Amino acid sequence: MKKRSSLQKCSYHLILLFSLCQTLQAAEQATISASPDSPPPCVASPEPPPDLLRSEVYKGMPFQPSEESRYILKYGILRVHVGYGFLRVQAPTKYAVAVSKKDDKWIEESRWHRVFAAEAFTGDWYRMIFAGHDHLQSFSRPWDSGVTKFYISQDEEKPFVRRYHAEKWLDFNHVNCQVSERVVDHKKKKEKTEVHFLQPGAIDALGALYKLRTFNFELNKTERFMVYTSEKNWWLEATPLAVEEVKTSIGTFKAHKLAVKSYLGKELQQRGRLFVWIAMEHPNRIMVKVEGEVTFGSVYLEIDRFTPGKAL
Repeated sequence: MKKRSSLQKCSYHLILLFSLCQTLQAAEQATISASPDSPPPCVASPEPPPDLLRSEVYKGMPFQPSEESRYILKYGILRVHVGYGFLRVQAPTKYAVAVSKKDDKWIEESRWHRVFAAEAFTGDWYRMIFAGHDHLQSFSRPWDSGVTKFYISQDEEKPFVRRYHAEKWLDFNHVNCQVSERVVDHKKKKEKTEVHFLQPGAIDALGALYKLRTFNFELNKTERFMVYTSEKNWWLEATPLAVEEVKTSIGTFKAHKLAVKSYLGKELQQRGRLFVWIAMEHPNRIMVKVEGEVTFGSVYLEIDRFTPGKAL
């Protein structure tokens, strides 16, 4: 079966929203040495997950429930304003995870999870070129940031082209090293399910944005963590290059400029550059700007609204 292009899979203006999707595209275009029929051996952590209280889920994090950031989405050399993107932190939610094994069967119990959400849509004038409204949500384990559940809804349309409306649900089993994926194409009225290999502890693309805000960055010291997207497990590396003043419509921030790269194994995947600015001295370590190059041009994100969350 012919697979959808990485542009379609990742979603046009989710690329604009995250720009980190550039690294996801590159990873998706690469090949993995192990075939789907012979995935790497499953090596899961033998330690049972902690049973945290609801009040401990976001404890000590620079982001708290009800936080919302809005970004202006710009595209191309002229930085044309094409739409808006939102990142939101939601209240903790309980979800079942494997906690112990008995008679070769895993026993599941509910554990509190962090919940992240995103929304992106094109502006009214840009709808003549491309119209879309997409949503994301992910459940993240508070003890290691690993993803447990992920959802994406894409509703997009180009003039004179068939509308695309699809939903995808992914469930992550870190002890069996598996991702169960269900995709529904509402326009074609088709549904498919697949199972893929998961590197235990991997983070999803949305959770990765919040993970970047948890590091105590030092100049030229690289931080890295595993991310799962589009059937692949890859490394995301972030290296602080400088501390710069970034002017935005909501103020001027002293921010660490991070060079972000993606690797499959030891092989660098992305072809263009990607930079993320995080205001490390702000109490919430806001992501204030993103600039990157993707296969169809340059993309920019600039924060223009921020509402801090409240601790539980």
